[in-house]
Amino acid sequence: MTAGSAVASRAAFSHPSARRLRYASFEMRFAAVAIDALVLFFVAGVLIIAGSVNLLLSSDFDRVNASGGAINLFWALVGAVPLAVFLYFFLGFAFWGKTAGAAIMRISVVRSDGAALGVFGALARVMGMLSYVLLLAIGAVLAFVLRSTPAAAGAFVGLSLLVCVAGFLWAVFDPYRRALHDRIAGTIVVQGV
Repeated sequence: MTAGSAVASRAAFSHPSARRLRYASFEMRFAAVAIDALVLFFVAGVLIIAGSVNLLLSSDFDRVNASGGAINLFWALVGAVPLAVFLYFFLGFAFWGKTAGAAIMRISVVRSDGAALGVFGALARVMGMLSYVLLLAIGAVLAFVLRSTPAAAGAFVGLSLLVCVAGFLWAVFDPYRRALHDRIAGTIVVQGV
């Protein structure tokens, strides 16, 4: 690390409000993520069950073929799951600085200077979180391409998972408790804001 980058890193956290902040522990963040996963599992379940029930009713409980509209609605609701996940995080960060899990754990996400995220900060944070999805997708694609050699395919999947886990665990060792997506977005997670 050069001296200039160390000064720039300290300058990002030298804002007076940033010095008063208490950084959220890794355990608090992990618990918030687990709660968010449960909320999103419920939302995805409701969407998929609604599509499935409509499909089942359209087929008269599998006595006739389902209508094209019911099939399209099913796939539209399945396709709405990633959009619902994006909106959950984006709206939570943009307007409240936290998700349901973060609210329960009494932590929130702010910019590295301690200011609220706002719309662009929330978008940057969600994009940083999507970097994990991108890493996993790259590992899956490479594994599919190399499926004829199971060892290489497994190695790419394992490597992509390892990088994702390391990105999360970075928060354990970082003095500001930032994970990879926090560093990408320029955010920190703090207690009680």
